Amino acid sequence: MNFSENDNNMNELMGIFQTESEEILERIFDGLLTLEKEPRNREITAALYRDLHSIKGAIRMVGFTNIQTIIHKIEDIFDQVNEKGFILDVNKIHVITKSVELVSNYLQESVKNQREIIDEKFNSTLSRLDCLLNVEIIEETNSPDEMISSLFSIAEANSESDANLQEYQEDINFTFNRCFEIIDGIVPEEESQDIVVLREEVAKIFDIIKDSNLYEVKTALQNVLAKLDFVMNATNTFTISEILEMRNELSSAAAKFNTSCIDSIGSKTTFFDLAEKVLMLQSSSVYAKEIKDEILLLKDKVESTSILEIVNMIVEIFDFILENSVQLEEQMAQTLKSGIEYCASPNENIDGDLIIQQLEIMKQLLELNFKKDTGVSEIKNLSAQSAVTSKTASNTEIKTLHVNAQKLDLLVNQLGELIITKIKTEKNLEKIDSIKNSNESCQKDLLKTSNYLRYYNRKYLQSGNSEQYTSAFVKQVFSLLSDITQNVSKTIYDLNSLYRSSKEDDMKMRLIIDEMESMVKNIRVLPISTVFNSFTRMVRDIANEKGKDIDFEIEGKDTCADKKIIEEIKTPLIHILRNAIDHGIESKEDRLMAGKSPVGKIMLSAKQDDNKVIIDVIDDGQGFNLEKIKDRAVSRGFLTQEDIDSMSDEAIMNIIFWPGFTTGDSITSISGRGIGLDVVKTKISQLNGKVKVISEFGKGSCVHIEIPVTLTTLRVFLVKISEQIFAIPIQMITTFILKRQDEIKTNNGNRSIVYNNKILPLYYLADILDLEPLPRGEKETVLIIESDDKSIGLVVDKLLGDQDILQKKLSPPLYKVKNVSGITNLASGELCLILNMQDILHYDFNKAITSPSTPKLLTSDILSYKKILVVDDSMTTRTMIKNILMNIGYSVDTALDATEALVKLKINHYDLIISDLTMPKINGYEFIEKLKNDEMYADIPVLVMSSIAKGLAVKKLQKFKIEGYIQKDLFNQTEFIQKIEEILTKYHV
Repeated sequence: MNFSENDNNMNELMGIFQTESEEILERIFDGLLTLEKEPRNREITAALYRDLHSIKGAIRMVGFTNIQTIIHKIEDIFDQVNEKGFILDVNKIHVITKSVELVSNYLQESVKNQREIIDEKFNSTLSRLDCLLNVEIIEETNSPDEMISSLFSIAEANSESDANLQEYQEDINFTFNRCFEIIDGIVPEEESQDIVVLREEVAKIFDIIKDSNLYEVKTALQNVLAKLDFVMNATNTFTISEILEMRNELSSAAAKFNTSCIDSIGSKTTFFDLAEKVLMLQSSSVYAKEIKDEILLLKDKVESTSILEIVNMIVEIFDFILENSVQLEEQMAQTLKSGIEYCASPNENIDGDLIIQQLEIMKQLLELNFKKDTGVSEIKNLSAQSAVTSKTASNTEIKTLHVNAQKLDLLVNQLGELIITKIKTEKNLEKIDSIKNSNESCQKDLLKTSNYLRYYNRKYLQSGNSEQYTSAFVKQVFSLLSDITQNVSKTIYDLNSLYRSSKEDDMKMRLIIDEMESMVKNIRVLPISTVFNSFTRMVRDIANEKGKDIDFEIEGKDTCADKKIIEEIKTPLIHILRNAIDHGIESKEDRLMAGKSPVGKIMLSAKQDDNKVIIDVIDDGQGFNLEKIKDRAVSRGFLTQEDIDSMSDEAIMNIIFWPGFTTGDSITSISGRGIGLDVVKTKISQLNGKVKVISEFGKGSCVHIEIPVTLTTLRVFLVKISEQIFAIPIQMITTFILKRQDEIKTNNGNRSIVYNNKILPLYYLADILDLEPLPRGEKETVLIIESDDKSIGLVVDKLLGDQDILQKKLSPPLYKVKNVSGITNLASGELCLILNMQDILHYDFNKAITSPSTPKLLTSDILSYKKILVVDDSMTTRTMIKNILMNIGYSVDTALDATEALVKLKINHYDLIISDLTMPKINGYEFIEKLKNDEMYADIPVLVMSSIAKGLAVKKLQKFKIEGYIQKDLFNQTEFIQKIEEILTKYHV
């Protein structure tokens, strides 16, 4: 296997591990929260133990041995809780929770770096967990199950060291295998850091078994450690013979260790021990399987055939107990105990056949008690068999799959292409229908002409009023027209057949695509509990830090939204909740003085309304002080007093979302820096959502969020501006109106209109987008755009209607283009830009009045019509760069790769080439080398635009004379245009 394949395998393994570990950790966190409220809940502690064991194994598989140690210690704690019937108090659960949080952080960093990452907190965390294991941390309970558990612990106390040996066997074998891997990687006669790592791994094994009786294993390990210490202090190298010798010693130690474990397992329990345990089956059958397994282990050592017969009968009874969950009566338990005691020490005074007979009678009694009617028994057996079959079939059916999110995104993209094809098919059907109608009209005209000629021939020509030749000519024309009519009729018939067939196919395709679209969207849809569940712990921790008691409630966990929405909404909600705890909920003393309960309330709710998800964060705290917001806005220079006086209360309330604004009097670790709610506003705007605050001072507040259910498709209104089509998200448009020129008022160059008795500023979208405006008509089409506290009117040239589109995000270098949020394909195949209305609402409108938004830097006639070739395998990049350059007067051609570019260079002359580096067939380096080595193209300036880091690329491009390098993720439109002007001025002026 080559390195790239190994990398791919490692990436896949890490991806699977990350998904699994995140799910298990989430369950552990939820379990710990529940355990705080229900410390005696044995189902929770058992589930936590299982999850801890599962994640320990997963962590070990990826080789994060130090992180595994933390989980192992927590697992030991819950082992005590479950086995000895102890109860953890809140403080101990808090220590465990913090330890699990540290593990979660370590795993995130380790997966990201694909190597184990720990820090200085590691040792202190282990120490705290050791304290929990070594001191009296828990108290006994008196429930029956816990008493049984305690009895088992007592019965096994004499063999505790052997049990520990069995417990650590898997871990020790894993470490042995790790040692072998390290040894196999050591190169003879070469210094290696792996020697230090090997010593650490061997020392781990020795530390675990140093107090055991495994003298041969300990001696072998001590020899290996001594050799490693000597080598580390001397040459730090091994000869090949030393490597082989050390490997053999470790192999021998591993074999002896495992042999000792097997012996200890086989001897740790005797028939006498089991005889006492059987009596516990009077209370519960829960330990029947464990006892049976131990009997089977002892059975292998039985040599006497008579005792073996008794053991087999006992095993059959246990099978029946397990199958029917039987709780034994005292007499039956004593009979079973007597049988096991006989196996432990056969007594000459007791007949073995009598023991077998007693056990057979016991089995028959059990069968009679639990299967009274034979007929019913048969039915039950059949039913059970059917249930088992059904269960088996059900178990083989995989109902839940972990799907790589990237694969799902690719599926969504392919679905998008299908939707585009569907739209194109609809347009093609419309064209076929138009052709069909045109042919039918032509057919009617031909029929009219034929009928007229027939009438003319019959009435005038055949009556002898005209010459014979004229009649013959008309007959020829008539014959020709008849042929044409027949051909047209056949064409119409074929078109009708094609149209009907296409219509049927179109209907089928629509149904399939619509169903597929719905299915794919549902796959991406997740319950909002995916995010909400993580907030309970966060709210509790912050409340404890602030010394506040908070009752946190969640409603609408089952509300669903697109995976992307779920991921993106988490950060805004964290800021809102932190703000509510820090600024909203008062201290206990202040709440009591205000006549409120000392326990504050925060409600996080979600619900779906049509194609929107509505999220509310409601608290019963002090609310927002409107007067304080006004004072802060004026005192810190955000607004003037005149501005404040002219604003509505709602508009003033939304000042809290402005960058840098805060009402906090001090900066804390939680809030007060003025960055939280700005992040909320920005992030929700990016999701095409809205946010507003409703608050009553002294009573509380509500942060109201509206976000779309999905980001994949978007409802937009298409508009035409300067002969270009743009898409505007429909939720941003309140309405559209027509305004006469005399209804548009101008004051100092500022235009405005009256709408709903309000004066709204008016702007031309062509000016904002720096497009050449068309001549104005008598009336202007105006879109009313509203968002939060701001409303404006935007003039467009033409309305084209609304439709659902597939939204695609821009990729570097274009994701930073001002006023543009994405791109989509129209039915015609054209690319259409989706406008970012938040950018437009916050645009510097003075520019739209005084000068274009994109500077037209080239004013010289010499530079106005220069021709540029853009070479890039990204269609989005090619199109966007072409549009930017054409809007300022350049002639632009594009090529999808170097091969196509070379063909175009043979046909056309270009004044500048803009080229990517990473392209199929011929890469950018090879393309530029070909240009510079060809006399025809050597003098054409080349500007490189690539996503490769500039330092790496420029070093490889040093031998070529290029005019500049633009890194795509640092793209700046103004600097780009200036660079183009600079190059063309240098070469052509």
